[in-house]
Amino acid sequence: MESLDAFRARARAWLAEAEPPEVPLDLDSRFTVLRRWQKTLFEAGWVGIAWSREAGGQGLTHSHQLVFVEELVRARAPQPIGLIGLEVVGPSIDRYGSDRQRTELLPRLLAGDDIWCQGFSEPEAGSDLASLRTRAVADGDDLVVSGQKIWTSWAHVAQWCALLVRTDPSVRKQAGISYLLVDMSSPGVTARPIRQMTGDGEFCEVFLDQVRVPRRNLLGAENEGWAIATHTLGSERAGATLRRRVELEVAVDDAISELRGRPETPRVRAALGRCHVAMRVLDAQTRRTTARLVAGTGPTPLDSVDKLVLNDVEQTVLAEIAGLLGPLRAVLGSHPHGLRSQRWVHEHLYSRAASIYGGSAQIQRTIVAERLLGLPRG
Repeated sequence: MESLDAFRARARAWLAEAEPPEVPLDLDSRFTVLRRWQKTLFEAGWVGIAWSREAGGQGLTHSHQLVFVEELVRARAPQPIGLIGLEVVGPSIDRYGSDRQRTELLPRLLAGDDIWCQGFSEPEAGSDLASLRTRAVADGDDLVVSGQKIWTSWAHVAQWCALLVRTDPSVRKQAGISYLLVDMSSPGVTARPIRQMTGDGEFCEVFLDQVRVPRRNLLGAENEGWAIATHTLGSERAGATLRRRVELEVAVDDAISELRGRPETPRVRAALGRCHVAMRVLDAQTRRTTARLVAGTGPTPLDSVDKLVLNDVEQTVLAEIAGLLGPLRAVLGSHPHGLRSQRWVHEHLYSRAASIYGGSAQIQRTIVAERLLGLPRG
């Protein structure tokens, strides 16, 4: 297997020649550019690095994946658009899917030919995901699905959705859930974008009205979807923590570069000092995360620790940088202290959702309390 040093050198050389794209602010244009970029990365062998070769990946380790993420971010190159498929849904299909599902779905997922969304949360079942109400009723070779999902990123442009549904309402709530792979072009599926305070609209609500899904699209066995969902969420939390650590490191470096040459006030020194301390905490946590991934340990309640640490660090770092903008943060074309207000306000606003998406902070603390510390339920 290629050494990490050789792999890093090869990645750095390729990125130096690749001319990564500029990412536009407009959401539709951004999607188009990043989808094309994912295809470029895939064709060059930089997608699915830690995936098995049988699944279409490169058959390397999570350490190799982290090295490429580091080089990608430090080259100021964007991430591919299909991260929900690559980091969240894809690993669960690879682990639990049938041969047909893996053969038909994973190559297109890796290449960005198919974009995936994740239909887990509902208006009445977000933090308490196991209370979901979307129903799937057997009808011959199909399951007929009706219900609503919310906070479903990129659903309006996705080809496939990893959908949690209730198939047996007579048993305890975790036991009656199934995991379906749903073609978003199926009759009865409607996706509506939700405008966020950042101005973007990639979050969506999804309505399912008598949607017929073939039984062969069950991931795993009927009524055994909760364990697979736990694997999906564990993959999301660990993978996002590793990636965001590098992205936040580069963000702090960018802020320092923008501030360079300006008066170094006590307020600026204090803000950057708090950023530095927060990043060292996150770095220490991600070293443990990488060790778990390399050892093949997961999902585990430690994934919730990853998510909590990332929440706090992301919000601290971006709030500190945005705070240096002062009252001029409301003037998006301004450059107080040399900082680009449009970028830092957008990133700060987006960071406020970090303690909600991927599992709210309250739920993560409950998992840690009950499953790691052994405290009584409730």
